[in-house]
Amino acid sequence: MGFTGKVLEIGISFWRMSVIYALNLFNFVLGKEDMYRDYSVKAGRIIYGLGGRVVSSGCKPIRYLEGNVNREQFIIVEFPSEKAFEQFHFEAKQLDIHRLRDESTADYIWTLFEPWDLRDWVKT
Repeated sequence: MGFTGKVLEIGISFWRMSVIYALNLFNFVLGKEDMYRDYSVKAGRIIYGLGGRVVSSGCKPIRYLEGNVNREQFIIVEFPSEKAFEQFHFEAKQLDIHRLRDESTADYIWTLFEPWDLRDWVKT
């Protein structure tokens, strides 16, 4: 079970209380795939324990359409709130598991997004 400490106390109004998505794009460092597998298992325990989930993942791109750096893997993680993400980040740091990710990947992009209702957006 993950670290059960508290995130730094910040007023609840500071945090977005709706779902957020974490986009992870990266390449494996050759020969260190098992290290990332270990990170995934440990991070997954924390993420799922906080009510998050992996909503999509992929590898082996079919073709690159645009971009200046090719990335071979992607993962999209849904968190129930920004507070849950911050708690994940805090616990992962306490357990020193980000080191596993950092040493086993390259060209990492890690970005948080708010939900976007594209159907409603195109109607406006």
